[in-house]
Amino acid sequence: MFRGRYEHNVDPKGRLALPSAWKKGLGDHGLVITTHVSEPCLVAYPEEEWAAFEERLAKLPQFDPSVMKLRRLYVGGAMDCAVDKQGRVLVPPVLREYASLERDVYWVGAIRTIEIWSKQKWVERVESARLTVTAEDLAKLGELGI
Repeated sequence: MFRGRYEHNVDPKGRLALPSAWKKGLGDHGLVITTHVSEPCLVAYPEEEWAAFEERLAKLPQFDPSVMKLRRLYVGGAMDCAVDKQGRVLVPPVLREYASLERDVYWVGAIRTIEIWSKQKWVERVESARLTVTAEDLAKLGELGI
């Protein structure tokens, strides 16, 4: 389980230090990192979570337009990223470019996955979200059982 927000810097080689709080949960496994389908960030899956996601996706109707779009955007953008002995993850340039990861980065826990944000984009999104939360949003969460 991943929770919390941790600030780190991208080093000159494109590596990000994994938050120490999450290293134990990953063990010797790497991450599969992909582009978020609607936000300017990345989504990192522990390898076993990604395998479970792919298994669920493979069971869906393969020619359904929504499934095809998800495969192209999400699976097509996914890359295997090893965690080195120092707990760093090399994020490929194409993924760093998509999420505008230049220096200051937030690792954000999303329960079973991790979002990786540029600090600037995270602050913009969170401030916007705080200003636009409505009673309808809260009611919908209540309907969902939260």
